[in-house]
Amino acid sequence: MRIRAPKDFWSGLLFIGIAAAFIGLAQQYKMGDMHRMGPALFPTLVGVLLAALGVIIALRSFVIDGPPVPRFQARPLIVSLAAIALFGLALNFLGLVAAIVALVLVGAWATREVKLVQTVLLAALLAVFSVAVFVWLLGLPLPLWPTS
Repeated sequence: MRIRAPKDFWSGLLFIGIAAAFIGLAQQYKMGDMHRMGPALFPTLVGVLLAALGVIIALRSFVIDGPPVPRFQARPLIVSLAAIALFGLALNFLGLVAAIVALVLVGAWATREVKLVQTVLLAALLAVFSVAVFVWLLGLPLPLWPTS
């Protein structure tokens, strides 16, 4: 058999691997049953569903033509991880608004096709949305601005 869609094949195997990790880690807890669910039941069920999806995607790669696996790009991975780490640090020291803005502005540089005006508008929109949802609606005690 020839793999006709390598990207789908490797994605399916990745899903199956993540599902196996979920199921394996969940086994250290009590399973229970559908009437008295234990803490392992939900992660196990999610893992089984993810594995089934992975099998479907991997098998599909033998039937349908698809794109090859693209060349590895380090820049998006490094910039995205840096943006998330910066968000965690900025949230403690600068507050939610500045942390969201920093996350979006730094994360946008993961691609070479950055448009500054769109990125600034997105940062502002996400900051307002995050404050509205997490602080006002959910009432989470997140600092909005830097505290002295």
